[in-house]
Amino acid sequence: MNELSPAFVIHRRDYRNTSLLLELFLANQGRIPAIARGAKSGHSSRALLLQPFSPLGVTLTGRGEVKNLTQVEPDGHPYRLKQEMIYCGIYLNELLMRLLQRGDPYPSLYVHYQQTLARLAFGESANQCLRDFEVSLVRELGYGLLLDRTADTNEPISQGQIYEYHIEHGPVVATGSGTGIGIHGQTLISLHRGERLDERGRVEAKQLMRRVISYYLGDKPLKSRELFQSLK
Repeated sequence: MNELSPAFVIHRRDYRNTSLLLELFLANQGRIPAIARGAKSGHSSRALLLQPFSPLGVTLTGRGEVKNLTQVEPDGHPYRLKQEMIYCGIYLNELLMRLLQRGDPYPSLYVHYQQTLARLAFGESANQCLRDFEVSLVRELGYGLLLDRTADTNEPISQGQIYEYHIEHGPVVATGSGTGIGIHGQTLISLHRGERLDERGRVEAKQLMRRVISYYLGDKPLKSRELFQSLK
């Protein structure tokens, strides 16, 4: 029997009459497309198992880009996200779909993704969970996210100082030019260290990370964000 690889389903859709076309996020392979043949047939329980937010063990075969899912087993209890937390989970999955290149492994990001699902299921602050994950994602992708020093002088961020954040460069001391994203030093420090944000910090961090994520996504907006806004 082949060794099972830890994985999550981050997207699925029907494929022909009885199969599913999946996008999987694997701990050791990153984002991989796979076909679950016969998963929708009457005698198969795979369709119920192949749900988002459920830790799985999978075996994939095939030489092409789209693999065949030959084995799948539960690898723990599903993370049961309730109310708005469901949309947070959908948002995480869409970020992975949009920003990860297929076949590039991100083992640390996989761990952070699973931890974020666990935190959301436990009822922790959605704002805090999402900001922590966004910072981890941008860093793992290698884009760089300077949060602990100024971009122009390389000075450590001061807790009481106000800065302007420029996405391609980083923070500089605010001059009132209005060309960057205004943010307090304490917020930058908290984001850098993964510490709990205060009320002001939650607002500032959300604004900053929304702009950063949008910058790397390009012109196409996130469907999960539009869905969440439409249901408010």
